[in-house]
Amino acid sequence: MKHLVILCCVVALTAASALPCYGAALDDGLLVHLTFDKASGDTVEDTSGGGHDGTLSSGAAIATDESVSGGGSIRIEGGDNRLEVESFAALEAYQENTYLFWINFPEPVTGGWDQILAKPAPGSDRSPGLWVHTGGLGIHYRYEPGNLGFSAFGPEGDNTHFEMNEWYHVAGVTTDGELVGYVNGVEKAKIAVPGAFAQGDGGLYVGNSPAYAGPAANFYMDELAVYERALTPAEINLVMSGALLPVSPAGMLTTSWAALRR
Repeated sequence: MKHLVILCCVVALTAASALPCYGAALDDGLLVHLTFDKASGDTVEDTSGGGHDGTLSSGAAIATDESVSGGGSIRIEGGDNRLEVESFAALEAYQENTYLFWINFPEPVTGGWDQILAKPAPGSDRSPGLWVHTGGLGIHYRYEPGNLGFSAFGPEGDNTHFEMNEWYHVAGVTTDGELVGYVNGVEKAKIAVPGAFAQGDGGLYVGNSPAYAGPAANFYMDELAVYERALTPAEINLVMSGALLPVSPAGMLTTSWAALRR
């Protein structure tokens, strides 16, 4: 028994020491990381260390009834519900990028173009823009110019639908004029998008964006990460498994046990 306890301690210490290595690799190009575990008033902390916190408004809230980790997620229930990350230089300049998040749809589609997420730019509400498709729970994932991208990205690729009340991990990787979509760490589809898409001043929005006249969709979201580079399939799976560590404001990685809890 004594030897077993010692072995368990060694394994735990080895895992803990390995986590910062993952975090250091995954920190490269990370612009925003919102865990949605809690809010301080209306402020949701950006745990990337960049200080780009989100602000809840118009009914958006942190929910504790549904989450993937940490006990919280953002709850968007339509209308003007939104979280805003104010614009900053790197967010206005990226072309190559990766968006990753967990999402859960508790209600069926309304038949309208209901917004999930958007990064607006001058003359564009889709750099990218994500909506729920009118015909089913697929993600309309688009860029300008040309309004190019997935029509209704879902668990089996484009033009497929997510099930209600189930958590899915979604990643969109955009590079060299191509958008590649992953669900639960597996590549499901790829499609052409603008080689250089609209960019410039414009924040990041979860839920309704002021650049779009329609309502927000109805969903829970957890663990949103935005990168200014294309992540590899291996990196996407690391983020999905919880290996992305919070970073202190001073830029020093802190140890998180999220990956061990899952």
